[in-house]
Amino acid sequence: MISLTEVSKDYGGGRGLVHSSFEVPDGVIVCLVGANGAGKTTALKVIGGLVRPDGGEVRVEGTEPGASPNPLGCLGLVLGAEHWVGSRTGFQCLMGLARTSGIPHTRVRQCLEETGIAEAGHRKVRTYSLGMRQRLSLAAAMLGKSQNIVLDEPFNGLDPEGVRWLRSLLRRLADEGRAVLVSSHLLGEVEDIMDHVVVLKKGRVKAKASADQMRHPGGVIVRVEDPAQLAALAHSRHWQVKAAELPGAGEDAMLIDADIKEVQRAFLEEGVIFAEMREARQSLESWFFSAQEGWEEP
Repeated sequence: MISLTEVSKDYGGGRGLVHSSFEVPDGVIVCLVGANGAGKTTALKVIGGLVRPDGGEVRVEGTEPGASPNPLGCLGLVLGAEHWVGSRTGFQCLMGLARTSGIPHTRVRQCLEETGIAEAGHRKVRTYSLGMRQRLSLAAAMLGKSQNIVLDEPFNGLDPEGVRWLRSLLRRLADEGRAVLVSSHLLGEVEDIMDHVVVLKKGRVKAKASADQMRHPGGVIVRVEDPAQLAALAHSRHWQVKAAELPGAGEDAMLIDADIKEVQRAFLEEGVIFAEMREARQSLESWFFSAQEGWEEP
């Protein structure tokens, strides 16, 4: 488990984090989203112990970052794919990390296999594409069978097949009981795998929600043949009805502030003819922008 409590980091006038708090429980995928400069990378760096916060508390498996006697077993951290030494092979890069923790070469080869670059393990990293370097970084994060996996923009450079593979891998790691934190600005790539989402803006946690809370803002989207009949029914049932301003809802769709079973029962009883009825659901993108509306810097 990873936790940040009231964490702040100031870069001499440029704030990285401001009293930010969130958790990444075991067995859960948490997605950290925000615009460039929102503080995502700073959050990952304080988790990895690469920078020290000015205030607040960071815990990885209950200890301060870097304090674990088995660092690679505690935290697998990927902060981009550009840091590898291009003159070394992929295998050599991983072995350099493995030796520091007593990890055998068989585990290195296994991680290369699991990330789909075993055949390229003997090649120099400078010949790798961005997607291959991303896979090499993922292999490094998996070396110690870490309980906590932290990834910064892991979908960058991956082709559609690679994106599907990575989603499957992250889901498997979480299902095995690991805590998985993914920072990304590619909202569409993480929407289907996340269990929780945290929005950062100007270093502050602007919003947090479970996937279900984000996707189901509440209410029922309907399209009816007779709007006047719907208005009369809504008045009698004390429903709030308004235009459904959600992606894919349609210009004539209405949003009813009620449970879908209640709406179904009422429509059946009153003989309301409808062309569509479904629970309100929004995309991560629409929720993300809605979460930031009206926000003012303190």
